[in-house]
Amino acid sequence: MGILGHKKVNVFTMAYNVQETLGRAIESILGQTFGNLEYYILDNGSEDNTWEIILQYAELDKRIIPLNTYNNDPTCGWAIFRTIINATDADYIVWCDADDAYTLDFLENMIGFAEENRLDIAACGYDKIRESTGKIEKHKALEEDMVIYGDLFAERFIEYRGFISYLWGKLYHVPFLKKADIIRKPGRARTCNDTIWTLNMFRKAERIGIHSKAMYHYYQYHDSFSHRNIEDGLNSYRDLWSATKEYLEHYGPISRQNEDFLYAIYLSLVEEATGNVFSATLNTKKKLVLLARLFDDPVWMDTLKRDADPMLRNLAAKKDFVNGVKEKIMSLPGVEVYPALEQHLLTHLEVL
Repeated sequence: MGILGHKKVNVFTMAYNVQETLGRAIESILGQTFGNLEYYILDNGSEDNTWEIILQYAELDKRIIPLNTYNNDPTCGWAIFRTIINATDADYIVWCDADDAYTLDFLENMIGFAEENRLDIAACGYDKIRESTGKIEKHKALEEDMVIYGDLFAERFIEYRGFISYLWGKLYHVPFLKKADIIRKPGRARTCNDTIWTLNMFRKAERIGIHSKAMYHYYQYHDSFSHRNIEDGLNSYRDLWSATKEYLEHYGPISRQNEDFLYAIYLSLVEEATGNVFSATLNTKKKLVLLARLFDDPVWMDTLKRDADPMLRNLAAKKDFVNGVKEKIMSLPGVEVYPALEQHLLTHLEVL
């Protein structure tokens, strides 16, 4: 039987109004070269043909277990995910977003990797794909596999952080999850909640691994949740930065290099947030108010003051970003009607 032995995997997909993409996700799981799996697909109150598609695939492949909540409630979906983990006899569990896909060798490669290295969580690289064009916009992979334990969690943080920021693209060891506190905080869905949950799971793990190969296809959409949830997103980005800081503090005093990296992470979150604000269909006053909330944050002021290693390219080039934001603010239609707001913002965009 080899290293995979009699291992078993559960796969979980939570689906909402994804009739156009769900087939891609399902087929990427059913076509895996490792076949000993149960596939739970939850229709979370869809209003399109998502449920019918799930039932059609379930008729064709008995490994699919169709679930339906009838009302759109991500909190209920998470409760079902937790119930599956607590009740399953599987060795591993995998999350697959309903609009994404895995390469067909993902499970075989990742189970072998996890078993060989006794991992609580195994992650892999990914390709970020623009849905409208099918083009790969970002290829994230390593030259060789990485295994993290002990002091390496802090020492190699910069190298592996980009691979642990998402719920998907990971193989979770079920015995580890059963021992860990896997409860996700209740409340409204927010942009970074899943990322914060994943970060907390990595903090509880004793051994994690990053498989060098990119085996997840992450599709980007112009109307994604982060683009539609602007106001909550601003708070969520800050929460994610705080959770990342707490993650590093768990391993002891934060090194100067990791501290610099924290501010580089914060700047990248601010860049994403400002991009969402400027592209949103909001009036000028609303955009100025949201930007003021963002740039009033004390962490932003600390970021402006930060001198960092040139390897952290966005932090080293923060002046260019700030100048770009200033230009966009001054070009907003009717911005001159709100001189106090405009001046307040420009004052908070002075690189010291």
